Amino acid sequence: MHHFENVGLYDGLFVMQDTESKTFWNHMTGEALYGPQVGRVLGPIGNVLQITVDQSLAMGPDTRVAISDRPYFAAGERFGPDGVSASGARMAEGYAPANPDVRLSPMFTQTLGDEDTRLPRMTMGLALVTEATVRFYPMPAIEAADTVIDQIDGRSVVLYLDPTTFTPAAVFADTTSAAVDGPEIHRDGGRTVRDGVLYDATGTRLPTERPQQFFSRWYGVSLTFSDPEIYGR
Repeated sequence: MHHFENVGLYDGLFVMQDTESKTFWNHMTGEALYGPQVGRVLGPIGNVLQITVDQSLAMGPDTRVAISDRPYFAAGERFGPDGVSASGARMAEGYAPANPDVRLSPMFTQTLGDEDTRLPRMTMGLALVTEATVRFYPMPAIEAADTVIDQIDGRSVVLYLDPTTFTPAAVFADTTSAAVDGPEIHRDGGRTVRDGVLYDATGTRLPTERPQQFFSRWYGVSLTFSDPEIYGR
């Protein structure tokens, strides 16, 4: 068993270190970067999805949810289990991960290696990662299309902007059309995606399989994975 903590930055990304062996680990790939555990990989890596508690319970009804009773402060306001402040709600409504004006702190930039300049450094997007393919889908492309149907390693995948969290997500789904309609993503044949779960035309829940995906900025993906593909190019 290992216990981990953030200890620094490398390629503009946080680096984990286990307190037992003092090895540095990449938090996206699970690979040991430096130290006695080099050559080993933590795994299998799960998907970290940006979801609400309701969505989490829809995906896994037996999920255990822990809610802290400790308040926290952000942007000079207090937040806690009693709900989000009014201005906090407005901030959420105005959330724009594709904001082209965001900048990276000098503390991060001084750790960057040789960057891939095919896209601006701070471009947000969803990276799909398989054993054979790494493909980056920029947020502007997902937002413009509403939903994206693509093929990766011979399998059909649907990318969409989640109507609840406004963040991109991807599921394997054999379909030729998809469109966001309120809280659902409608697919051909009356099938839907709701709260991250697939349903057939009768409302029966279907097995849901997701590709490995990272919601990240271009610099993080391109410095972690060698020569990733860019959707649409």
